[in-house]
Amino acid sequence: MKLLGRLSVVSLFFLGLSFGASHGATIYYARCNLKVLNGTEINWVNWQAAPTYIPVGTPLRVTIKGRNTASLRDEKKDREYVLDMGGKGELYLSKFLTEKPVDFSNISGDVLANIKKGVARNGMTKQEVYMAMGPPVKLPVGDTQKMGYEEIMKYDLWIYARRRFSKQIGIAFDPETGRVNRTEGIWK
Repeated sequence: MKLLGRLSVVSLFFLGLSFGASHGATIYYARCNLKVLNGTEINWVNWQAAPTYIPVGTPLRVTIKGRNTASLRDEKKDREYVLDMGGKGELYLSKFLTEKPVDFSNISGDVLANIKKGVARNGMTKQEVYMAMGPPVKLPVGDTQKMGYEEIMKYDLWIYARRRFSKQIGIAFDPETGRVNRTEGIWK
């Protein structure tokens, strides 16, 4: 009888593991500051005027929910968010999340402070600007809704949406150095 009881506990344990795995929940890390709207919504536009954000590097439990959406769970804060990826699949998810922890070791203190504030300054690299501001809404070839991280990184002019019906923020990168050489628009 004791053996049967132990087998039942072990069976339930493995059943629970396989149930969690079948729902696709995986730990990822915020590739950039993720702007949060209405308390729980994150949009592919990543509105720069959003009142709060999930900091770059935050570990998140991710579950793909629908065609274009994913659930992001910050277990440390016991909060769940809904991400509108802009498209279906890993390519679009890669705009916001990475499988590996974010490496801050080669970033200077001044640049790290700008990343935490969510602003771009002259001299920052594309990766640093992306960490601070997330994916731009537009590039010279059009909007980024159906683009992944790698494709966005190829361009030297990024346009961000401050908020709906507002002026935009432009970030220009020097094509040779890949560093910001001009910013324009309303930040705050």
